[in-house]
Amino acid sequence: MQTLVGTQKGQIYHLEINRPKSLNSMSSQLFQDFKAAVDIINKADDVRVVVLTGRGNHFCAGLDLKEAPLMFQFHEDMDQARKSIRIYDLLKDWQIAMTSLSRIKVPVIVGVQGYCLGGGVDLITSADIRYCSEDAKFSIKEIDLAMAPDIGTLQRLGLQNANTSLFRELAYTGRIFNAQEALKLGLVSKIVKNELLNEEIFKLAQLIATKSPIGCYTIKSILTREQNLDQHLDVMARTNMAMLFTNDVPIAITSSMTKTKAEYPKL
Repeated sequence: MQTLVGTQKGQIYHLEINRPKSLNSMSSQLFQDFKAAVDIINKADDVRVVVLTGRGNHFCAGLDLKEAPLMFQFHEDMDQARKSIRIYDLLKDWQIAMTSLSRIKVPVIVGVQGYCLGGGVDLITSADIRYCSEDAKFSIKEIDLAMAPDIGTLQRLGLQNANTSLFRELAYTGRIFNAQEALKLGLVSKIVKNELLNEEIFKLAQLIATKSPIGCYTIKSILTREQNLDQHLDVMARTNMAMLFTNDVPIAITSSMTKTKAEYPKL
């Protein structure tokens, strides 16, 4: 794995996003590495808990916008339908990668520090337990790129009894929200002091590791209701395979890069 570092410490497997110079943003390689990590962990029958963190000062700044244009390149002779199919295939691949944490057989604990934006939120919603530091900052950022989140946030938080009014506000505005609002939303279950985050999540991991692995496996398999989720994710991919071709997307990206106000045409 090029973008992830995995270390087993007894019965705990520590997985770290390792792109600190890019704020741990999501590259195409990171998506592939998450899928590989699932296979590695699920083959280790002595692992009872997984802990996921990000190296450096931030957990994950979302999709790598420098690489994103390369992911959406098409042959000049492709018509709209063929381009849409390529987008659908790409989104499904990303969705599988972001579902990785829920496909791990043992409980997964995430510790979020610094920024957790866009795809970073998609990722953590597939974990079992989420703690964050006091300085953590979150955003359901996709609306600022003129798109709907399509790899997990809308679907998972919608099924996880989130504070619906606050959830919709954050999805429609894309604004940054802090640890207290993340707790209120139901995105995290505990806020800890910055310097104690790793200590707290590993303490929890060590406690869970003392419990019956069969019991934990059964609990996770019951709580992880993937059938309905898969249907929701597929609807989202099929929707965005068309919607991502809107002129609003380049307008939004230009606005973001130039720090100017976006002016969108009528609906």
